[in-house]
Amino acid sequence: EDLGSGAMIDTSQFGPVDHEPTPQEALKQGADLVCFSGDKLLGGAQAGIIAGARRLVLMLKKEPFFRALRCDKLVLTALQETVDAYLRSQSQVTLVDMMAASCDELRIRGEKIVAGLANLPINATVNDSEARFGGGALPRSSLPSIAVALRPGRAGAKRLAKNLRAGDPPVVGYVERGTLLLDLRTIFPKQDEALIHAICASLQERDQ
Repeated sequence: EDLGSGAMIDTSQFGPVDHEPTPQEALKQGADLVCFSGDKLLGGAQAGIIAGARRLVLMLKKEPFFRALRCDKLVLTALQETVDAYLRSQSQVTLVDMMAASCDELRIRGEKIVAGLANLPINATVNDSEARFGGGALPRSSLPSIAVALRPGRAGAKRLAKNLRAGDPPVVGYVERGTLLLDLRTIFPKQDEALIHAICASLQERDQ
């Protein structure tokens, strides 16, 4: 059975999100083999994973074509670290942390970021938004989120977005109705100060 996204936990616990079948569920329901992604909802390295009956997995590994498709040691190491994080605690998995963050937590962070932009020639506010997981993972689901909304005036949101993408570190947002939105569910809390500095630098670049 091709599961695609590779969710290891019940995704519906995070709010109005569809339940994504897990490999464990598919195997318990009678599938002999399941395949799923190592990235997406699992949150590890980009890879394909096949799990299930030992006899069938060993047959796949003996197939000569397997040599062309097998993961290298770097991917296997990254996957091992992700699996170990799940075994230790789900809270140590980056993707799970992003999905589990409450809107109240995100709003507090957004207000601090906006306060850090108070003296800049830009209109910055904290807006409600929706976070999406991508076309291959829960394509019909979105999660309530919080975004920092930037309105740079006559210079335009698209130009600001371009400057932020070209900065160091690069910052990627999306433009909607003349406003650049930076969804805080996709930004680590430890990066908030760097985000403020990146916005300041992008505005200086705009004025040059």
